[in-house]
Amino acid sequence: MAVNNKWQGFLLIALAATMWGVAGTAAKYLFNQRVSPFELVEIRLVLSFVFLFLYLAAVNRPLLKISFADIPYFLVFGCFGVGMVQFTYLFTISQTNVATAVFLQYLAPILAALYGMVFLRERPDIFRVLSLLLAVGGGFFIVRGNPGGGLAVNPAGLAGGLASALAFAFYMIYGKKGLARFNSWTLLVYGFGVGALAWSLYMPPWQAAAGHSAMNWLFFLYITIFATVIPFGLFFKGLNFLHPVIAGIISTLEPVIAAFVAWVILHETLFPLQVLGCAMVCAAVILVQTAPHR
Repeated sequence: MAVNNKWQGFLLIALAATMWGVAGTAAKYLFNQRVSPFELVEIRLVLSFVFLFLYLAAVNRPLLKISFADIPYFLVFGCFGVGMVQFTYLFTISQTNVATAVFLQYLAPILAALYGMVFLRERPDIFRVLSLLLAVGGGFFIVRGNPGGGLAVNPAGLAGGLASALAFAFYMIYGKKGLARFNSWTLLVYGFGVGALAWSLYMPPWQAAAGHSAMNWLFFLYITIFATVIPFGLFFKGLNFLHPVIAGIISTLEPVIAAFVAWVILHETLFPLQVLGCAMVCAAVILVQTAPHR
């Protein structure tokens, strides 16, 4: 892997994680306005598909062209990647809390590493293993360090959270496979489209969109553009240059950024264990990015 490509991938995914972390404040605002997570995810997917489809149709129409033989790939990626990540994450929130759902979903890099060792015969890399331990341990401290929140695990929530991690690992691995054949924007536009269609079977779009204020729609548009289309585009651009496990570890910067933004903007308290957790995640990202890899 070329050094320049390695750092380009790092910067793209770190920027995506930053945008996701900052957007957490916007999501909190909508939840405080009694917007349900299920309404938010459907509006997010539908608007993301419409926005990206119209944009590509206007500026780069060839990216919308796929063959009939490609449809099965996008159905699998959209349903079991995009759609399943959203469903399992929100199901875990409904059974536990946001902090627990985030922590469990970011076990995905471990699952991606296990997949590589078992099915691709990748040999364990000591630096990558240490980075995984630091990232997962740091995420645990970020969640556990808040006396007013913390982990809230029950059987259904644990099952949903592990399914969320599995779906996110699949999303990265299967997305990486798709990048060998498709442009990242082609991958995203049809992934959003299939995901939105799958969610529409659960809740009709007009039902999800009903009764929201003009201010809520401004936040919906912000989340669509700056928490979905752009950062997911950056993530897949970065995934072009990085192994899915490394990309997953770098993306664990999201809860660190979210905690920092909540501290600065919402004046939420950062407790000592949470500061330690943030430092561990940052150390994991630095280690996995700077260590030599085969």
